[in-house]
Amino acid sequence: MTTLRQLFQLQDLSRLDKRVLLSRITGFTTAQLISRDDYELSVEQLQLYQNWVQRALAGEPIAYILGQKEFYSREFKVTPATLIPRPETELLLEKILELATPNARVVDLGTGSGCLAISAKLERPDLQVIAVDKFVAALQVAQENARNLAAKVEFIHSDWFTNLSGKFDLIASNPPYIEADDPHLQALQFEPQTALSDFADGLSCIRLIANSAREFLNPNGWLIIEHGYNQAHAVQEIFRSAGLVQIATLQDYAGIDRITLAQQVGS
Repeated sequence: MTTLRQLFQLQDLSRLDKRVLLSRITGFTTAQLISRDDYELSVEQLQLYQNWVQRALAGEPIAYILGQKEFYSREFKVTPATLIPRPETELLLEKILELATPNARVVDLGTGSGCLAISAKLERPDLQVIAVDKFVAALQVAQENARNLAAKVEFIHSDWFTNLSGKFDLIASNPPYIEADDPHLQALQFEPQTALSDFADGLSCIRLIANSAREFLNPNGWLIIEHGYNQAHAVQEIFRSAGLVQIATLQDYAGIDRITLAQQVGS
């Protein structure tokens, strides 16, 4: 029989990835994986683990193998129809929580797994949160996550603003911003390419959102966009051309330009 100790000695996956996979298979905590490393896996457990290892070695993200990913200390279901939540997107969430006024109407454009909209609602129950996605498969995952986490979020099937009505106090989005010829796209082949790239200069979706924001934002409302590490200046210019003010770019915890925000002119 194969023990946990023997599996950890193999030079295949990182120890972190092994811990995540073996914890799911055995039900052990990280501490138990260490203290009970003489545990012998059953034939079924070992076969499942070996299958997962082969998928991971082929490049499939661990989040897709397990079907979930943590975001802001909560577990979210993810599928190949949704982008995998990134830790740096937590900065976008934190700015939403900071800038949203009491009882604000907030929309998350391109919600994917729903991690941003759902987290905002759970952290700020006073907010009226709407989550939008053009892809039904992604929207269904987001709705399931909302049910699982008991978050009262309104979901709308829409291509950006197409099916939206009324005005918002805050518009947030993590849109596709990777350029069509960026080599990083190949490394992200398992994730939905339409959620990663606009297949152009990486800025077309941001232009559309910014140019529509003035119509959909209340006076003094905020637009917050996540973007690529080298796009801050271009996004600022897009916001400026759209007539927005109080434009600022913020860095993530790695010191990389990550989000740019701007405000609608007051009445």
